[in-house]
Amino acid sequence: MNNFQIIILLTFIPILAFSQQILVWDNDNNSQLIHHETGDTVGCEYAIQEALIESEINFTTLDYLPEDLSEYDVIFTILGIYCLG
Repeated sequence: MNNFQIIILLTFIPILAFSQQILVWDNDNNSQLIHHETGDTVGCEYAIQEALIESEINFTTLDYLPEDLSEYDVIFTILGIYCLG
């Protein structure tokens, strides 16, 4: 687990520990990056999904925002990457 995943988990563990429904909204227009360990191309949502999977937390990933969000306790919004160049 890399430092980014640890920071995310430590920030959201109190919320996630009591949550029943988690949505990962993949709103990054199919942005991709290169995985630092494998060299594979992965989506921007990869790190959050892997952190949730490793923590054995159930979640749903959608590429659209549902009209009714009342069923979700936590929503992670993935907005892609920012290029400085």
